[in-house]
Amino acid sequence: MLAALASCTDPGEREADWDFIHAAIIEPSCATSSCHSSLSMTAGIDFEDVDASYDFLLGQFFVVPFDQNSNLLFLLNGVERPLMPPDGPLPKADVDLVKAWIAEGALR
Repeated sequence: MLAALASCTDPGEREADWDFIHAAIIEPSCATSSCHSSLSMTAGIDFEDVDASYDFLLGQFFVVPFDQNSNLLFLLNGVERPLMPPDGPLPKADVDLVKAWIAEGALR
């Protein structure tokens, strides 16, 4: 429900903050029972924990602070295959928020 509410607000009103992005976008969209959760760990990835998710994304170079060519953005925009999440793209406002977070240095 948080994801649905977050997607309906003006992206300018939402903070490009990791804790918010994880709670409103990553966890409900990626840490599902069929994808990147402790139940399935598709590709060995579990996005349920906020700290472990952050460490994984930056440690595996899916996110490079300040780099708008970060792999995560390519996956979310469907430039790289497979599109993430695979059941359909995230709302543009969510992708824009992730993009802003990366542009601001991908701070924790």
